[in-house]
Amino acid sequence: MRSACDLCRLRKIRCDRATPACETCQLAGLPCIFTPQPVQNRKGLRQELADSQARVQQLEEALVAAQQSTHSTPGGNYESSTTASLSSAISPAPQNLAPQDSPATSLVTDTHCLDTALASFRWHIAYCGLGNPLSTTRAAFYSNIFQRTGSTFDLDDFLNELVQPLIAQGLKGTRRSASIKWPSTPLVQQCVTYYTEAGLYSLFPFADAEALQVLVKADVLNHPSTTRAAYRACLAAFTANITQMHRHDPMFRDADPDAYAHAALSLVPGIITEPVDTRTVEAIMMIAIFISPLGQPQYAEMLLGIAIQALYNLGAHRMRPASETNIKPQQSNHLRALFWLAYGMDREFASRKSQPPLINEADCDLDLPPAYVLTSSAKHFYFKPLSSKELLYPTDLRLVLIKSRIYRLLYSVQSKTYTETQRLQHIREVDQELSDIKSEYPAEFRPDSFATESAPDYLFHDLSIRGVSVHLEYYYCLGKIHGANSTAKQILSSRSRSPLTSSEEICYESARSTLIYVGRVRHYINYHTFWIHAQFVLTAVVTLFRFLIMLPAAETFMRDIQIIEEIAEIFAPARQTDEDGDFFPPFHLTHAFIMKLVSLAKMARARAVERG
Repeated sequence: MRSACDLCRLRKIRCDRATPACETCQLAGLPCIFTPQPVQNRKGLRQELADSQARVQQLEEALVAAQQSTHSTPGGNYESSTTASLSSAISPAPQNLAPQDSPATSLVTDTHCLDTALASFRWHIAYCGLGNPLSTTRAAFYSNIFQRTGSTFDLDDFLNELVQPLIAQGLKGTRRSASIKWPSTPLVQQCVTYYTEAGLYSLFPFADAEALQVLVKADVLNHPSTTRAAYRACLAAFTANITQMHRHDPMFRDADPDAYAHAALSLVPGIITEPVDTRTVEAIMMIAIFISPLGQPQYAEMLLGIAIQALYNLGAHRMRPASETNIKPQQSNHLRALFWLAYGMDREFASRKSQPPLINEADCDLDLPPAYVLTSSAKHFYFKPLSSKELLYPTDLRLVLIKSRIYRLLYSVQSKTYTETQRLQHIREVDQELSDIKSEYPAEFRPDSFATESAPDYLFHDLSIRGVSVHLEYYYCLGKIHGANSTAKQILSSRSRSPLTSSEEICYESARSTLIYVGRVRHYINYHTFWIHAQFVLTAVVTLFRFLIMLPAAETFMRDIQIIEEIAEIFAPARQTDEDGDFFPPFHLTHAFIMKLVSLAKMARARAVERG
């Protein structure tokens, strides 16, 4: 028999083995079960020795093969190995001396595969209000459910039980081909032309089109032995991003963005051994931007760290007069544009995880780029012609600065030393700053006009993805600000029917508004954009669920349940396939999780009615 019961083993804590139930099981209200250890047939000493010798020989043969296939080009371009920090995301790729297809096992994780989708879902949900599996936040979430419903809930157990029927039915998802393929020179030229003529630099200033044009004319893809790794990676990553973002354009119909991204990834070890220049930053940033929305952004964050260090080395974190530098003003402005692109990604990761950012603001000049559009206009929200002379970015940079303030004043280690009065003062200050940004938007584009059930349909007609992002970012920041109130953290275990404070009410109202808004723009959520919107959706669902089980007798209960159920319909079984008809597991996991929370909320309501 095992020395601990099943529940204590799962939670990795000591079991007192008391009868009829240990203390842990008594508190959890679960049966105390000791599952017998499976009988294992032990191998004999000779058999174990033979197995070990065979394993050693296998590893030696693999090492010899790797050494034979790994060699460097004159430019220091190593393409057959990966850095240790990226080993979990990138598999070793063979050295390719010509722009041709090469086999690879896996370079970027694909959430079309069930096990990868499950790991991604667990990672994301931890930063959507549930905390990590062993955190006090997760424990408080489980405890609150038990207190309000009388039922136990464990996310890991729920997900494990959820995937078993899928495995039995053979619905493990489709692992996509992970080949290395270099884009053709004509295709790269098409992408550069498209990027320039469409003014895409305004939204994604990750490449200098003129510099790329020079690389295309130099035919660097066909001369790997004499070309810097960053140059080739720039063209491959750039083509991957453009053909992925505009995959429905007929000219990119036969493109393979994943394969181009894999080719760029295989050059990362070579890039980090070369002298740093602007192409270094561009290549790494474009690879990170391609990976970030694929479901496991932690790998993009690793790459972002490389890009940020390169930006520091190039002095892009400071605004310096042209007389103090040896670079042209145009190149200096481009580096600053790249800095702000990296700064935005860094603050997104820090805000999501409530962890310190990579960029230290004290070392940087945070004046917005000269070409940034400060005066709000329809360009921020609707599809309008873009100009490379104006910078818009994927979201409003002022909201990025607000995220930085939110972390530093409300979620950093230093913020925990503030008194309750100081904390409330910081909440009011940051809330006012956010309100000031909203007031600068034209009245017809302010988030409040859209996040209502009565908003007319014409408001959402031609609304751009960037406009949607700005609105969702606003409500996310609003909830993050007021969710930082220490009393809001205590409410889950200390209150039952007490009225909400103003900060708590704003926090829950922002969750309602987010879900109402998502319901109105559901056509933007598909398997390509799911992980971009997942944080907004799951955070809002979890926040509103907490409100429902805390005050199950509230007048808005049934309305809120309906709002959540309508969000679940976005991920219903009928929509759990991609455009090729392949099963997309993240939709299945999200739908089941949301409906489970709905069921628990209804149980809390029924229990409250029984108790009068």
